[in-house]
Amino acid sequence: MTKIFLLALTTLVALATPLASAEDLYDYRTPREAQDWCTITLRTKPANGPALPLVLLIGDSITVRYASEVTAALKDKAYVSVLGTSKAVGDPALLDEIKLVLRQNVYAVVHFNYGLHGGIEGFRKGFPDVLATLQRYAPSAKLVWATTTPCQQQDDAPDKGVIERNQIAAPHIAKAGLVVDDLYTLVANHPKKLWDGGGVHYTAEGTALQSKQVAQVIAPLLPVPVKPLRVLMVGNSQCPLMVGNKLIENLAASDKGAPPIQIIGCIKGGASLRSHWEAGTGTNTARGMIASGMWDYVVLQDIYNVQAPAFQPYARQFHDLVMGRGAKTLLFGTASILSDYPQGFERQHRLHLDMGRELKVAIVDASPAYTKYFGSQPSPERVESLFAKDKMHPGLWGSYIYACSLYSVLTGRSPMGLAAPADMPVAVAKELQAAAWAQHQETQAALKE
Repeated sequence: MTKIFLLALTTLVALATPLASAEDLYDYRTPREAQDWCTITLRTKPANGPALPLVLLIGDSITVRYASEVTAALKDKAYVSVLGTSKAVGDPALLDEIKLVLRQNVYAVVHFNYGLHGGIEGFRKGFPDVLATLQRYAPSAKLVWATTTPCQQQDDAPDKGVIERNQIAAPHIAKAGLVVDDLYTLVANHPKKLWDGGGVHYTAEGTALQSKQVAQVIAPLLPVPVKPLRVLMVGNSQCPLMVGNKLIENLAASDKGAPPIQIIGCIKGGASLRSHWEAGTGTNTARGMIASGMWDYVVLQDIYNVQAPAFQPYARQFHDLVMGRGAKTLLFGTASILSDYPQGFERQHRLHLDMGRELKVAIVDASPAYTKYFGSQPSPERVESLFAKDKMHPGLWGSYIYACSLYSVLTGRSPMGLAAPADMPVAVAKELQAAAWAQHQETQAALKE
């Protein structure tokens, strides 16, 4: 959900609250400015938005002025938040403002700058505390120190105060090994005078130069998004429970070393590969979706009682179409119906194994995975536990063994110990995972024979 929180804080010394006791006040001896301010804008991932990393810009009014342009430059790469404040380095209130923001989100990059407010000694004493606070409350973030920009001086002399502050910060930044965004040099060495009439802030051109450099410094520090595996599932009523409950996606999300997986279904009740093919090339047909999508895998699943003469030609035609789009074919051999056990299970296994060898493609061998779970002398209750009440379609447990089998083929990774439906007993989940993984390994070996 996107969160935008704006806080405008004005403090006048004459209006200090009489309710605060002495121990509640900050022990800050340097008088603050006549009008202090703080503005906070926090942005996080919208409910239906892309999973982009979070960036935080911290600084004074210079930062606030270039923040909107940096946000625009990084709009497809990150969600940008801002903490702008007039608090000086050395003011303990500044540290609390930093903590307030950093404790609400985990940022990939924090770009920070202070130096135009407060005295030089306060900066010298307080800068290590600012750096330590950032390191403590943003331990996983990449920190970027932006050198303070100069104010315009008489006769265009160097701004010695800002130069000294940057020199004070430099050894601390070097010791911490942080990236430096040298905004000072950018504007101080520019052939044009970029200040506006006040001599502190910058013209639109000056602000644009700064925002461009800030975005260019931040962009390569952002984590590289992991490209998800995009999978088109062409099948029938054997698939909805697995797809609807996102069983495969949840396995991937629980596996730290695996890419995310996106499953899109072209699922029609009672459909065979033949009927999918003969549906044509319209928008929502299997052939139309294969032709229009950028898929990594296309999963082909036929009806449970299909025979070789009806299965083989359409498996070949779909495979040619899939290869023509640069994707990989995956043949999904489901279990047969319960009344067809075990003969139908063996038929499904043999049919898909033979076609996998011919086309040199991977197969999901769910029938023997079911059989592995059943064991050598299964009770009727154990066999029925993988089926829905109609004893024709998979129940949740049967759909989960499908998902584990598909996950093993898509990633080459074991499903052992990964996510299972909340209402599934842990011991059952382990058995289903083990059966799927063991069968995957056996089938992989058999395809090479």
